[in-house]
Formats: sequence, C-alpha cells, structure tokens
Amino acid sequence: MKVLFIYKNENFVVPVGLCTIAAVVKQAGHETALCEVNARDPLSAVAEMRPDAVAYSASTGEVKHYSRINARIKDAFPYVSSIMGGPHATFYPEVIRDSSFDAICLGEGERAIVSWLRALEHNDPSERIPNIVTKGSTGTAIIGNLIEDLDSIPFPDYSLLYDNTPMGGYPLKSIITSRGCPYDCTYCFNARWRSLYKGKGRFVRRHSVAYVIDQLRYIRSRWPLSFVKFYDDIFAYRLDDWLECFCREYKKKIGLPFFILTRADLLTEDMVRILKDAGCRTISMSIEAGDEGTRTGLLGRNMTDRQIVDAHRLCD
Repeated sequence: MKVLFIYKNENFVVPVGLCTIAAVVKQAGHETALCEVNARDPLSAVAEMRPDAVAYSASTGEVKHYSRINARIKDAFPYVSSIMGGPHATFYPEVIRDSSFDAICLGEGERAIVSWLRALEHNDPSERIPNIVTKGSTGTAIIGNLIEDLDSIPFPDYSLLYDNTPMGGYPLKSIITSRGCPYDCTYCFNARWRSLYKGKGRFVRRHSVAYVIDQLRYIRSRWPLSFVKFYDDIFAYRLDDWLECFCREYKKKIGLPFFILTRADLLTEDMVRILKDAGCRTISMSIEAGDEGTRTGLLGRNMTDRQIVDAHRLCD
C-alpha cells in the first residue's frame, strides 16, 4: 500500500507523532511519502504518487485546513481513502460525520493504522478495529490497550520531515522520551486522556535510556544537531535511576546542550546539579498564573508561590 502523509508546518517543531506513525507504517511493509502543503499542492502530490490512502494528524486549530484539503482530494481522486488522527480526532471523533474523511483514529495510533491499512488492502470492514471510527461505525469506538513497552516502537521516521523540509538543516532537533502525565491541570488534555484509557494499561511510560541515546546518535549521524529539545510534558519527576543513567550516558555519548520541561514543585537542588552537569541549559517550568488562588483553584496547578520562587532560584 502507498500512504501519503499530508502536513502543514506551522511552528517549525517536528511532529513526532506523525513521524512515529509513518515509521510503523513503513515497518509493516507499506510505502510512505510526505506532502508539506506550504511547499506543494496536495493534489499534485496525490496525482504523482497515486496513494491508496492519505493520512493527517491534527490539533483542533488545524482541522479546518485538512478538511478542506481532504475534500479537494476526494473530489479529484475518489478512490483514495483518508484517515485523520491526532488530538482533535481523539476528543472529537464526531468530526467524521460532516467531513470527507473515511476514518478517524482515536488515541495511540500505531496499532490502529496498521490494522486499518490491512483491512483496506484486503477490502475488509474496519468498523471494529480498536481506536478506529468510520462513517459506518455505530456507538462508541473500541479503545485498545496502551503500548506499555515504548521501546517496541521503531524510531520516528524523521527522514520524512528532515529530508523533505527545511527543518532538516536546522541544528535544533526535538524528541520525546515518554508518554503520559499524572497531573490534572484543568486546561490540559491529560485528565480526559487518562479517562479514555482507564483500565487499558500503565499511563505514564518511558523509553529506556539506551533507546533515547541511540535515537539521538542516529539523528546526529544524518542531520545537523547542536541543541536538543526534550518535549515531554514532564522530563524529570525525581532524581531516580533513569535520570541518573540518562545524565551519565548523555554527557558521555551526546554531549550537547539541551532543554527540558518540568514542574516547579518537582525540581530539587540535586536534580538541577545532575542536569546541569549533563548539559541542560534551559528548564521550562510554566507558572500559568501569578496569583496562587487562580493557579490552584482555577487551573489545577497545585503548587505554592514559594515552590515556584525556590525552583527558579535553584536555576540561577
């Protein structure tokens, strides 16, 4: 099968989810390609590749673009099947009702996309595939189990982006080392995500240090790399065996400055010390609101002003 991924670059941050889905599609024996819509008309790309399916990953703000693109593709090439995953599809699967998409993927899509392509290839029904909603689906989608062994997933297919867009030449590269967050900030998707996957496996999961280091070494062997941004919701919860091992191996085998995200109420002096020694140059700890009552009562950010001040002073 031939699968064309259609992507609109908005913020120069690599879409790790799309690249991971592309990697499992390729691992399953299918052919993949990318159309970045700022650089090429999607209809031209479809006409050239003649794919069996086009795939999108969309946040809510992106859906309008992809809906219009997909409608054009379906009008010109009605035989091409289409699927959309990502945050909007996960939390608003009813988008399929008034759109031209043939299928919607909820939640983690690595297993679902391969099953959907298999059904498409053999002309089998796809209504009962876990995490897939089609126009013929009725009721609530079946949700499959979470992927607990993240190392079982191939490296994201960064070549799809880095070899086909200017992003490859930019020396800052971003990766994600984990999935899931245990906190309930009211403006974030994680609480609803956990509800979707209740009883479906361990929610907070992490790649092994070896997987992370090997991924970075692979990226550096193919494209310019001088700074690494770790985009995990929370990179470090505590000074544990994983963090100690990561800092040791990163310093020895990568040795580049890096950026992380964490929470002010988690950061300790020992964590700052070991991260700095490994090459950490920037730590982002979102305050969200300067008023403690607003931050705690409205946003669910249960941390005190003192914790925030102390954490930032540790980074002086």
